[in-house]
Amino acid sequence: MPKKVKISVIGIGLMGLQHIKAIQRSKNTSLHSIVEIKKAGIELAKKFKVPLYKSTKILLESDKPDAVVVATPNILHEKDTVQFLNSKIPVLLEKPISDNIKSAKKIISRAKKNKTSLLIGYHRRHNSIVNKVKKIIEHKKLGKIVSANILCWLYKHKKYFNEKWRISDGGGPLGINLVHDIDMICYLLGPVKYVQAFKSNNIRKFKVEDTASVNLFFKSGALCTLNISDTIVSPWSYELTAGENPVYPATDQSSYFIGGTKGSVQFPNLKFWYYQKERSWWKSIHNNNINVQKSNETLIYQINHFAKVVLKKEKPKVTGKDGLNSLIIFNAINKSSKSGKKININ
Repeated sequence: MPKKVKISVIGIGLMGLQHIKAIQRSKNTSLHSIVEIKKAGIELAKKFKVPLYKSTKILLESDKPDAVVVATPNILHEKDTVQFLNSKIPVLLEKPISDNIKSAKKIISRAKKNKTSLLIGYHRRHNSIVNKVKKIIEHKKLGKIVSANILCWLYKHKKYFNEKWRISDGGGPLGINLVHDIDMICYLLGPVKYVQAFKSNNIRKFKVEDTASVNLFFKSGALCTLNISDTIVSPWSYELTAGENPVYPATDQSSYFIGGTKGSVQFPNLKFWYYQKERSWWKSIHNNNINVQKSNETLIYQINHFAKVVLKKEKPKVTGKDGLNSLIIFNAINKSSKSGKKININ
């Protein structure tokens, strides 16, 4: 039987716990240990019968794992990740790569200097539906891409905000939710040239935004509008439509719409829209349901990929550079939302 990659999870918040479950369910990995300072760590360590460490320093001084998943708050990403990279331990770093560009560049630099793998946790790239859409676009079935529309409307309950970092800079829906959408639309449509954005904290009145509207202008000439809010009761967000994370009950709706000169596609409820002959709004438009099974195992696909990265069988599908690119766009969105001006992406 092939050796299982032993992975330690650093931080057991919402995503840390999901990573633990993915590691446990994967045939290629095993849970090495947990690093957590909160009391919840004690119960989880007992449940999974693994060691619990109070800090990354103590873990590194005790029994080094084959690899780690860093799922701590964004402001701690550099501190936690660099320690492991310096010890030549591969890291799956939960998105976003960091809370600032200088820190992100340092993480990337340390990974390069130590020749140690760094995978950024944009797990949606491992979803079969997303990769099917990418093939549809690459095979020119939509013609020239003209525009895209993305909705991320959801309602976060009060207990979610008990974690104080979620009401501080970087903890709002732009930093937590929209960074996924930024990465995915760039994965599908390519590099962004300009952004313009508006944001509001009108409902919850927290320091961070609860609602935002973002316009992206791609180097290809395509446009995209992203609208996000965590104060709206609706079924239209990727989390609630993809069915990839059991934490979110799935709906049969779509939240992504990408249109081109020959057709359009909507997903995760994957459907292709087109004209059979003449393209005209006076003609009947047709659609085909594209049968790609929704899966709640995307995080398992990601952890399996990470295991292969650790064993040097594959290269990271989402690199530190990809993570930095999303962060640069995110920062430009924040800057634009304060001035209302169009911001150039260098």
